[in-house]
Amino acid sequence: MNDGVPVETVGLLQRACADRDVGYHEIDAGSFDFDQSERCGPGDLLYRPAVAARAFQTELFLYGPGVASFHSDDPFFVPTHQVLAFERSGLPTPRAVPGARMGRDALRDIVERLGGLPIVIKVGGYEGGVGVLVADTWRSTFSTLDYLWATGVTPLLAAYVPDAVHWRVVVVGDRAVAAYQNDLLNDDFRSTPSLDLGDYIEDPPTGLAGLAIDATRVLRRELAGVDILEHPSGRRYLLEANFPCYFAHAQLVAGFDIAGAMVDHLMGKSVAG
Repeated sequence: MNDGVPVETVGLLQRACADRDVGYHEIDAGSFDFDQSERCGPGDLLYRPAVAARAFQTELFLYGPGVASFHSDDPFFVPTHQVLAFERSGLPTPRAVPGARMGRDALRDIVERLGGLPIVIKVGGYEGGVGVLVADTWRSTFSTLDYLWATGVTPLLAAYVPDAVHWRVVVVGDRAVAAYQNDLLNDDFRSTPSLDLGDYIEDPPTGLAGLAIDATRVLRRELAGVDILEHPSGRRYLLEANFPCYFAHAQLVAGFDIAGAMVDHLMGKSVAG
């Protein structure tokens, strides 16, 4: 399903299908008319790299018995709060609480429970680090939250993990097929994917890979770009597991055949089913 998906994502998937003699059919989510005859059938492979609400509705419409997708059960399960799901499953995350509107005394108590200032204020629904804010004084904390609450936003408040390395781990099925570090942006606490080939690993260490795989399973997915912070002490913290995810970066920079692993996984599910 396409709704403005990056051209490199489309090209890599097309090539992976061609290399395996798998037919490739693209659906434009914006113009899809929900015709019953377009529904997928047993043995079909289905992937939605598109993120718009209409694309998600199209995926639900197309899915049916025997269709191989990256959902471990079916696409109708949507995790509503990743951090709480990870926490309840015993996976390590930075301490966090929903940032519901509250009095300033209560907010001070919560910040102290998070380890004190600075804290991270996260607004969902964006990508590329947009919506992830840091508040390092009470003035910035109160003024930022007052603004967000006034606009109807309920952010997540989380502990700030200093001096950590930001890893992106790509999981396909039950394997971590790539991992790479993200470099800090100039004058920023957020990061961007590294362009240094030495920062890319095709076979991530067991601890890093295992945590990413566990996070993907908790969300009942079989594909994810999992963001993990690794503190100098060696402790690792889950941030989020993104589905769909932009897998092309690791393939274009390091040459890892992630698109091929994705098609192979769906083909294996199709045969097994």
